[in-house]
Amino acid sequence: MKKIILSFLVFGAVVSLAACNSSEDKTDISSSTNETAITSTIESTEDSSSIEDKKMEDMAADLEEKGVKVARFSDFLKLNREKGIDYDYFDMTIIIDSKNKEILEITLTLKGNIDGKEKDSLYYRISQNRIVEAPYSNTDITAMAKVLESLGYSDQEFVEFALWYYENNK
Repeated sequence: MKKIILSFLVFGAVVSLAACNSSEDKTDISSSTNETAITSTIESTEDSSSIEDKKMEDMAADLEEKGVKVARFSDFLKLNREKGIDYDYFDMTIIIDSKNKEILEITLTLKGNIDGKEKDSLYYRISQNRIVEAPYSNTDITAMAKVLESLGYSDQEFVEFALWYYENNK
């Protein structure tokens, strides 16, 4: 048993020394490689941010085509859509904490089908970049799901868009 443990220790020491020796030969090459990697990382970050901006701009144009008006105010976004042939009315207010760049609350108001009067407001929170029911008494995740379905976006895409729009339309 002692021989087995001793042989593992010797083998580990040999492998460690071989690894140290091979890294000494690469130190001159690694500094130029690091500079190239940093440059390519900066370029790829710029490319991904411009792609993200383009995606969000396309989403804003798509929402406008679907009859949604988006307006930015000091601490919130206001989205609303009047009743049309292809879609129903909703009024949504997204309250944003500008310091932490996070959504604090979403309020959704729908109109009734029969009388056309506004229904009571529904409240939602954000948890792990997802829209969830608020701890208030009046909330209905199904109503939010129907609105998002009519827009053609997931809740994660919608949250991402709301934060992007708030930051880029000052």
